Amino acid sequence: MKTLKHTILLLTTVIMTVSCSNKDSEFYNDVFVNSPNLVSVELVPDAMLKQTLYINANIPRYITEANQTNKLDIYKTTGGATRLYFSYELEKKIDANWSIVGIADNQLTTINGEAFSGSFIYGSSIYNPATKIYEYRVGIKSLAPGQYRLSFGYNSNSTTDVEFRSESVGNNLFLNLNSTYSALDGGGYYSFTIN
Repeated sequence: MKTLKHTILLLTTVIMTVSCSNKDSEFYNDVFVNSPNLVSVELVPDAMLKQTLYINANIPRYITEANQTNKLDIYKTTGGATRLYFSYELEKKIDANWSIVGIADNQLTTINGEAFSGSFIYGSSIYNPATKIYEYRVGIKSLAPGQYRLSFGYNSNSTTDVEFRSESVGNNLFLNLNSTYSALDGGGYYSFTIN
């Protein structure tokens, strides 16, 4: 009898092992999509002869996927997600070293979307039903003169893409949207100078 119980337990373990997946993407109901040129960065002079660095991430609800004839409906696919999250960080060159620049709330100029500051910025493009675009335009102002570099790799190792994740709830798909940005250098940085 002990051998039979042991055999049943062993078979149950084998069946569970074969039928279970250890892939996070299957467990979390993730889908991955690539769509280029959804982000841009610009350095804009202001009225006080200073410069503000703007990050723009305006993502249309309907995006083209490679090898697909129909466009992907982000809003429908995610069950009505109203936000696409991403992060970025800023570094300044001090002597020969790069140091992370902490950003205070009063340094952010938010035109569209949301941004939370600190040692990195956690941003969200927010869905606008009138335009059918997930909108984000946030500026970083009052930066001291010097050489800077911006990286979208705070939560990522990618040196070519800006990575977004949808704010999906329940059993809806989580969209992981990767967007290549050609202005990044080989290390994944957008470099600029504040005068």
